[in-house]
Amino acid sequence: MNMRSKEVALTGLMLSLSLLLQIMPLKVKTPWGMDIDLVAVPIIVVTLLLGFTSSLIALALLFIGISMISSTSWLGASMKVPATLSVVIGVELARRITRFTPHSYSPSNLASFLVLAYTIGTAIRIPLMVALNYYYALPLYLNIPREQVIPEVERWFHMPFWLVIGIPNAVQSAVDIVGGLLAVIPVLRRFPQAFD
Repeated sequence: MNMRSKEVALTGLMLSLSLLLQIMPLKVKTPWGMDIDLVAVPIIVVTLLLGFTSSLIALALLFIGISMISSTSWLGASMKVPATLSVVIGVELARRITRFTPHSYSPSNLASFLVLAYTIGTAIRIPLMVALNYYYALPLYLNIPREQVIPEVERWFHMPFWLVIGIPNAVQSAVDIVGGLLAVIPVLRRFPQAFD
């Protein structure tokens, strides 16, 4: 099987796994509708093994798939995809800066990559998700005017709006990055030639 065939096969397999994880009950639901889940982990696997372009293709297909099978439909997909894209960008930039590769690495290189990927990913994700929740998703999801979103959410949770959105997104970013690495590294150790 040539490399292009491997890329298509692995991307398809990881996309299928993401959609399966989307419909499985392996998630923690936040009160305003966000799930802490494993759906993005296969997309991070694609990023680590195949690169940024393949992960963009997988994300586009994930949007279509989630829109079709999820109870949150296109609204959930339109939030999951940019949130995951933030983490993908963090992983890709950290890989370029640290020259990390899951095929061969040192413990210090792995630690640098993890810290940098998480820092960049969450630095993009949290402001993006705060803005998208305020201007777009929560007014639709809660069926209230935009100007009521922040007061309502802060009244429910007794904490600043940005923390209500930021904390679960920070947790989800850690799940995505660590989960992706935990899936990739053991496979590459066992089958080192599979992704050459």
